[in-house]
Amino acid sequence: MKIRTIEELHDLLDADLSWRRKELTEIKFLIDNSVGSTLQINLKIGIVLLYAHWEGYVKNSANYYLIYLSRFRFRYDELTENLVTLSLRGRIKSCATTDKVSVHYSVVNTLINQLQTEIRIPFDDVIPVIGILNYDLLYEILFTVGLDIPPFELKQYLIDKVLVKNRNDVAHGVETTIRKDDFYQLYDEIIPMLEQFRNGIYIAAKNKTYRKAIV
Repeated sequence: MKIRTIEELHDLLDADLSWRRKELTEIKFLIDNSVGSTLQINLKIGIVLLYAHWEGYVKNSANYYLIYLSRFRFRYDELTENLVTLSLRGRIKSCATTDKVSVHYSVVNTLINQLQTEIRIPFDDVIPVIGILNYDLLYEILFTVGLDIPPFELKQYLIDKVLVKNRNDVAHGVETTIRKDDFYQLYDEIIPMLEQFRNGIYIAAKNKTYRKAIV
């Protein structure tokens, strides 16, 4: 996949959110019109679907952003520290597997003497495909792409204790009852959170917040 312009990025972010919003609206309609055992089955489906779109959209959007950034030829000294770290991650991992000073030196030498070296932002295998999107993983994704963390920090309990816990219980076959109020709370919160994530990605690309501020 190539994302050449900010308009292409914007369109991808919108299109990916649009079909997810439609599916969530449809499952909410089914829940609104269900009673008895059918209601509980639809609530379980709804919880799993809410989580699926939460994980899918956040991971997709973050990856789209990195693909967009990868088209540019940056220097180390032009990028924010999180992206410099990302670009050096493979070499940092190599340092952790050896005691050779010569290997460690290559990273230190880059940071001291090669800051004007041209690099590209990696995107393959950066955003984990496998892994429950609890708050800890969300934090890592937000930090990696350089998005504002505090607004999502306020949702930590909702993410971990309401969304992820209920999803895990259903997905793992635990005998459980999903509260209707929990589904409606998640529905009312998750879609705006996805919109906030989308807006954060787009604004970061538009305002070029990936560039280090010039003092």
